[in-house]
Amino acid sequence: MPTRNPGELFKTVMQVLAILCLIAIFAVIGHKAVVDLSALAERYPGSDFWPALGRYLLRNLGAG
Repeated sequence: MPTRNPGELFKTVMQVLAILCLIAIFAVIGHKAVVDLSALAERYPGSDFWPALGRYLLRNLGAG
């Protein structure tokens, strides 16, 4: 196995750290989506859910 210089090792460590951070960001976004959908389904049971989901999505398009 060829030895790596410190610069290459640093790049590899930073790439792994960046990948782990991206995984954490996607996990937080996914968790928030599940929690929001669960709360919406609990608040608007049955056929009221789909219009409420549409309103929720349109309201959040503008980050408002």
